[in-house]
Amino acid sequence: MEITLLLNNPPGGRCRLYQAYAAALAEHASARCAELFDRLPQQPELRAPAILINGRQVAPADGVIISPQDLGRVLDEFHPGAPRLEMLLDEVLDRCMVEWS
Repeated sequence: MEITLLLNNPPGGRCRLYQAYAAALAEHASARCAELFDRLPQQPELRAPAILINGRQVAPADGVIISPQDLGRVLDEFHPGAPRLEMLLDEVLDRCMVEWS
């Protein structure tokens, strides 16, 4: 599974959260992660911050921040352990919120 992060430089709050999501997926789902800054040459309309899984953009249901549930919907297409990963990403989100408050 390939995770592509499209980040601002320097990374802000959402970018750091997305980096934490990607680190957890790399550790627990053997995902390969790549970080790009600003734009993807092949998709210039896509802007940071964004997450792509196997080239598919993860769309935030609230239109702003990608949640573990948003990731879970896309992971379900690519990984048999998607429900477990979604719970893990919930923990990542909770930990980030505590650290940043």
